Amino acid sequence: MRDHYLAALRSLLAACAVLCLMACTEAAPDLAAQKQDAMDAFNAYVTNLNAGDYEAAAEIYDDGPDFHWIERGGVQYASGAEAAASLRSFSGQTGTASMTVDEMMAATLSDGAVLITAHFTFAMANPDGTPQFSFDGWMTAAMTRRVNGWRIASGQVGPGS
Repeated sequence: MRDHYLAALRSLLAACAVLCLMACTEAAPDLAAQKQDAMDAFNAYVTNLNAGDYEAAAEIYDDGPDFHWIERGGVQYASGAEAAASLRSFSGQTGTASMTVDEMMAATLSDGAVLITAHFTFAMANPDGTPQFSFDGWMTAAMTRRVNGWRIASGQVGPGS
């Protein structure tokens, strides 16, 4: 009887240990879903820009201390706030800004970090629709997942074709 009791107790303890390990084991991150989420955030940025909602578009810039944006051979913006202010300045202009993305690639770097590279064309038009200027280029954006969603932590723009 005592052996039967000890065997039952061992089985119960083993089951408890397995349940504890299962409860403590964190599920592996779904990196493919994170990659898609980061791409969706980038696409929302483009959609907001094209809708003239510069306030919503500017929310994509991270406010972390390491933010930097490279353009024209140097640091153009040393903070997310500077980048956001520049984008928001479009709201005071006459005409409309638009950006089309015709090629986008993404690479998951780690849990919560995705690198997006996109070929884009940016254009400004007068209120009557006549073009002011346009240019194309390549943008690379290091996206990081924050509590408030995916944000650009760093980026650069280089010449296109």
